[in-house]
Amino acid sequence: MRIKEFEKICGFRPKFSYLELAFPSQLFIRIENTELLNLVKKVANLAYPDEKTEYERKWFNFYLPVRASEAVAIRVCIINYRKMYALVIQNKTPIEVFPGKKEVDEFYFELVREIYRFSLALKKRAEIIKKCVPPSFRTGKVLGKYVMEKVLDKKEKERILKDYREYRKTLKPVYPISLNQYLNVCAICYRAAFGEKTKGMSPEEMYRRWADGRDCGMLEIKKKDSKRAFSYWLEHKSHCGGHPFEIVFSWYRHGIHLYPPTKEEPWFKLRVTNYAYAWDYLKMVKVLMKNRIPFEALRIEEVLKFLAGETYFRVNEYSEHFIFYSPELWKDIRKYIEWDPLELPKWR
Repeated sequence: MRIKEFEKICGFRPKFSYLELAFPSQLFIRIENTELLNLVKKVANLAYPDEKTEYERKWFNFYLPVRASEAVAIRVCIINYRKMYALVIQNKTPIEVFPGKKEVDEFYFELVREIYRFSLALKKRAEIIKKCVPPSFRTGKVLGKYVMEKVLDKKEKERILKDYREYRKTLKPVYPISLNQYLNVCAICYRAAFGEKTKGMSPEEMYRRWADGRDCGMLEIKKKDSKRAFSYWLEHKSHCGGHPFEIVFSWYRHGIHLYPPTKEEPWFKLRVTNYAYAWDYLKMVKVLMKNRIPFEALRIEEVLKFLAGETYFRVNEYSEHFIFYSPELWKDIRKYIEWDPLELPKWR
């Protein structure tokens, strides 16, 4: 909606530009100020909660008007837990407000006042919201096959899954193993995933190159061919708070883990957490089967579903898999997006 049209209908001009909502990069903002708390309560009391339990109440569909190239509305969730009220503005750092007397920047008061007065306008004219949430701000979901650069063929996906399930039936215990045996299996995975980059490198050099690095002293084991030495380290020293089995490091969450066999589960376990490494994980799954290494591929059905483009990506909302819609980048996929309904608070 054009800003002048917004001002004419709502009776005010959005106070903030979208760029002004650059909150600190932290898990949440904690504010202890009773006056601000009461103002948030005033907003929440305009509507009935969308969800309610013995300890918690949630309102999902308030909105904050801001200026971008036009006047747009960003969804705001309010959560009440005991004496705390939280403002969760779409894709922004949550603001938790508690009783107290600490000084607080006027910015936060103005922010809540904007939500309040826009709520009053929406209460009178609900149709406004349809003009205030363009595709670049509206949330929804879209299947991965429409946004991924490449996808796994469906028949290939089913073949891999069938082969893996048959392979699992042949698992034989492989515990205990030595450090060198563990590193050799790591090397098989590295060569499959990284190809020429591994040329001329020893298994230990590959591990040092791609693993997390916080190995709890694993590489310091003196008797690298001793099963007893590795088993002792595994049982007594591997739980130091490091990531010795994250054989492919990722700055976001975790990369790829290869867990060694244990007494309780005497085979290797392969796991990927950051799906940016999903294709590398799949290469490792294939090569481990080819080399008859006893292993379990954790969450393989889920990973294959993702690679085949059958997993939903959230649109304009942070999630495990997400995209931010841009007409320039995603014009061709707009018809495939399943938009969330534009809902309003349940007004009192």
